[in-house]
Amino acid sequence: MSHLYIAHSASDTDSLLELHEALRSEGVPVWYDAKASGEAADRETIESKIESAFAVLVLISQNGVRSKAVRHDVEHARVRGIPVIGYRIDKARLGGYFKSALVRAEVFHSSEEDGLLRLIEATKSAYKRRCPVVAIMNLKGGIGKTTVSGQVFGAYQAERANRVLLVDLDPQYNLSQTFFDMEKADESAAIDRSVISLFELSRIHSAMAPSPAEDWNRLSSEPFSPAPRTELAHRLLPEAVLPGRFDLISGQFEISKYAFATDAAALGAIKTNFLRVLDHYRSEYDLIVFDTNPNATFLTRCALAAADRIIAPMHPDVYSLRGVRLLNQVMHTQVAEAERPKLSVLFNGVSRSEQSTFEADVRTGVLNSKAGFALSDVVLERAVPRSGHLVVKTPEPGAQAWEQLVVHRGRGGGLRQVRDTLKNVALEIDQVLAA
Repeated sequence: MSHLYIAHSASDTDSLLELHEALRSEGVPVWYDAKASGEAADRETIESKIESAFAVLVLISQNGVRSKAVRHDVEHARVRGIPVIGYRIDKARLGGYFKSALVRAEVFHSSEEDGLLRLIEATKSAYKRRCPVVAIMNLKGGIGKTTVSGQVFGAYQAERANRVLLVDLDPQYNLSQTFFDMEKADESAAIDRSVISLFELSRIHSAMAPSPAEDWNRLSSEPFSPAPRTELAHRLLPEAVLPGRFDLISGQFEISKYAFATDAAALGAIKTNFLRVLDHYRSEYDLIVFDTNPNATFLTRCALAAADRIIAPMHPDVYSLRGVRLLNQVMHTQVAEAERPKLSVLFNGVSRSEQSTFEADVRTGVLNSKAGFALSDVVLERAVPRSGHLVVKTPEPGAQAWEQLVVHRGRGGGLRQVRDTLKNVALEIDQVLAA
């Protein structure tokens, strides 16, 4: 589980606890050594916590700059290449080691009017970079969003051997049915082990809570603690057989209810719940991927607000182009520039033998005017081929979920070429996310 490690002296407990509470309320997980309570951790534990942190925050104080423990913490982070952030809580002078150690670090000051706010925003930004959120989106249906969500990011996970979470935000929940039959997907939804538990208090959070799927006229705006990952997400890769994790929060039809709701205040609170819970799960994964519906709805707004990057699958035809144009229009009219996710376009279902005239015109900018923006600047170089291996199918009885992923299937029938292409697409996406 990734977290922010706070390096501090034992005499800075008040500032530490104030900062911890401010970060906790923003959904940022924090770990620190409880020196002041007499429960100091051993050095091995501390170094392990630093190594699993997305950043190290140093409380800069007169006692802190004299602390050998704080110095060891900072040095261990620097050696491991972990970002260091400074927060000055008194008028301590930086000299010697700390002056050089923090010369390239962002340093904020508690004495400044907006110092704490700026620190929290910088910390949240570092936290989100640790686990980007990608939304697979196009305002046209049938262009392969589910294929890209499952197969491309299945290849991504296999290539990186990391932790990827799929979230099925489409009320048709085809992604869930890619890995499970409809009966199992519906059984999961029946106990609220599904996407609806990202939005509202449900039975997965409390046995006494009513299911938000039972009454479409009821919206629960009550905040709740996120369910443990193991209680909500389905593990798609067999544990201890394939490295990393590839998990799914399954979908359900009942999230359609938000499209009919008229209580703006309740919807706003539900959206806040969703964003807060997603931020919590960032600490447990290296990448989160949304499979979305092809409509501009409340779910679309939630996905746009949570995502750091939009990947728009596109067939080489004018109908897909219109879907991308409408998506770009929604992004620019409904999302403030400072909060707007970046857009990448991925050609899907293309011929492996030759590039179509339409695809060539998109890549060379001929169709930029029809797209309404510089489409050629955001098209990924790689493309997903048209192949029977990538057709979305319900699993055969008794099949394991991971066997639905092309990257883990056997040999023959052109599988190797398709797998290699998927991995190349995944590597390009990895580069885009890191940029």
